[in-house]
Parts: sequence; structure tokens; C-alpha cells
Amino acid sequence: MSCSLLALAGLIAAGFCTPAHAGTVSTLAGNADLTPGSLLRSFAGFTFELSAQPQDAETFLQRQRGDCDDFASLASRLLSDRGYKTKLVVVMMEQQTHVVCYVEEAHGFLDFNHRADAQPIIKSDGSLENIAHQVARDFRSRWLTASEFRYENDLPVYLETVFPPARLTPAAKQTSHGTNDVILGSAGVVGSNRYR
Repeated sequence: MSCSLLALAGLIAAGFCTPAHAGTVSTLAGNADLTPGSLLRSFAGFTFELSAQPQDAETFLQRQRGDCDDFASLASRLLSDRGYKTKLVVVMMEQQTHVVCYVEEAHGFLDFNHRADAQPIIKSDGSLENIAHQVARDFRSRWLTASEFRYENDLPVYLETVFPPARLTPAAKQTSHGTNDVILGSAGVVGSNRYR
């Protein structure tokens, strides 16, 4: 099986060539050379298709179509099984919501939108704020919240949520005087908060 010219250039630089599609979950899981970067590049030929609910992993792989949640959930599962420390992060912006998979050992996150990049891992310090800032910059948007979550029984369980620092207008800063004034900053919400 041959790689596209653009993908081939990136893969030669990395030292190997992966198939244009990912295959099956067992094929991916059985790949002895699986790394965060090689995993993401194996989705280079996939087509973006937004859906309301995450697809079953085998359906996603068979159809070669899906969205960020489909990819990030599968990546977290496969890499965690390999001993990598991962976390799923959802970034809510003004017009979009985006999910990525942070991989501690890679010092960055896997973003389905960068699946065909020669260097697909987006470097990050792993904080929700840093991930949110980079994702929002990519979308040319502002982020509203960022949350680490996991799935339990096909429902998201939010583990931690942060908000961007409040932006006060100059007029609001001048009228803010009392001891009861509260300025919101980055705040963590810890626990098993379930949202449906």
C-alpha cells in the first residue's frame, strides 16, 4: 500500500510509512511500533464528519469518517493500554466545541485536525488552560471552558473544569471598589459532575 506524496514526505522524515487508513482496533492495538505520532498519522486519510454522538471505534475505523471526539476517545484508549498517560480534554469556544487527547509522555496533545501534519503532536505543558489556548488559537476563537473528562457508560464524566480569566472593561475596573467584589479567574471544579 502506498502513502500519498505529502504523507510520504512526513513519514520518511519520521523513518517509516504507515497505511493510508488505520484498519481495525485489534490491528492498531497489535502494532508493536505504535506511538502517539504514528497513531495520529494513521488517520491522515480519514474524512471529517461531525456527529451528535461518538461512533463505535470499529465503525469509525471502517467508515474512515468521523470527528475529533471519535478520534480522541480511541487514541486515549489505545495509548492508555500501551502504558501512556492520557487525558481527554474538551474545549468549548464561542462557536465550536473540540476534543483532543493529551499524552503526557509526548509532552503534547493529539488533535484530529492535525492528522496529516508531518509533526502532528501539538506541544503543551498539559494544563487545561494551555491546551484551551492553543486549540482556540487554531480555531481563531476565544475559549469559554476546558474540561478533562472520561466516558462511563457512553456518558461524559467531567473530572476538572477551568475557565479563562475574566476580562474586565476599563470602566468595570474603575467602578470595582468594595471588599465584596469578586473577579473570576481560572477555577478548578473537581469531582464526578455528570452532564447530559
